[in-house]
Amino acid sequence: AAASGGAEYFRRACALQDAALELLRVAVADRISVISTQIQDALNLPKVPLKADKLEASLVYTRFHGISKRSNKLITIARRRLDALGDGSVAAVGYEDLLTLCRNTYCGAREVLLTSTVRNHMDILKERHGLVGMTRLASVFLIRLCTVETALYLDFFGDPDKRRHPRKALKGSVQTNDEGKSEEGDEDKEERNQEAAATRRQQHNNTNNNNTNDDASPPSRLS
Repeated sequence: AAASGGAEYFRRACALQDAALELLRVAVADRISVISTQIQDALNLPKVPLKADKLEASLVYTRFHGISKRSNKLITIARRRLDALGDGSVAAVGYEDLLTLCRNTYCGAREVLLTSTVRNHMDILKERHGLVGMTRLASVFLIRLCTVETALYLDFFGDPDKRRHPRKALKGSVQTNDEGKSEEGDEDKEERNQEAAATRRQQHNNTNNNNTNDDASPPSRLS
């Protein structure tokens, strides 16, 4: 009786896990596929490339931003469950496969949506500016594109706890804020402020000494 009860419990646990994985797959991977298809139909991609200066404001980004927050919450649930199960668990395989499926679906969708526009923009730059000019201008365009794509990817698959509570910067380290600007570590800032304060005190002391010397010197005679 105990053995049959344990087997029944295991069967129900597996059934519940399969149901949970199916719900996550539909809510994330299938949702990404549906959104990608809708964007392609609306913009006639990849047959008709978008203009490069219209790309960031187009549905290619706005629709994905619209589902990124909910997708990230669901992916975080799956990732935390995987961490709780551990690598050696048989049940962890299902969550690993789910996360891999979500990433592959996402990357495939982004590739389909962006490839024709990027290739068309490279061809236009080469035709207008030659190979050298294209290399210079394309570098700026691709850096911007990679920055935006990285941010969007992290909106889907990034760890929200790490993004909300960044680690304190160590001495000598340089971090980048959300605007892409470099920031010094906390210890470097404190050391630099102390050096500046010491410099100001030294300048103040030198000024006082010069004033004292001027007051003590005898007045000069006019010839």
